[in-house]
Amino acid sequence: MRGGRPGLIGTVARTAVVAGGTATVTTRAVDKRMREREMKKAAQAQQTAPYEEQVQAPAPPTGITQEEKMAQLRELAELKQMGALTEEEFQQEKQKILAR
Repeated sequence: MRGGRPGLIGTVARTAVVAGGTATVTTRAVDKRMREREMKKAAQAQQTAPYEEQVQAPAPPTGITQEEKMAQLRELAELKQMGALTEEEFQQEKQKILAR
């Protein structure tokens, strides 16, 4: 048995343990930062989503002809048939078109 400093195998083993521990800590820190960034992006997306919907909604046309109303009603009926609109949504939009 040797006294004093550790041998080559002891030094390599200690280095491996320190390097492994450092790698684990670094990986956890990187994962944490990535999760925080993803959460921040998701929060920003939720905050901007209603604004984007408002911006994209076209202004209702005024003074449209009967032919245009009929075309809009047909399109509305197609959306309802496809399942994109509920009966309530269909009736609301239909009333808006007819009120113009």
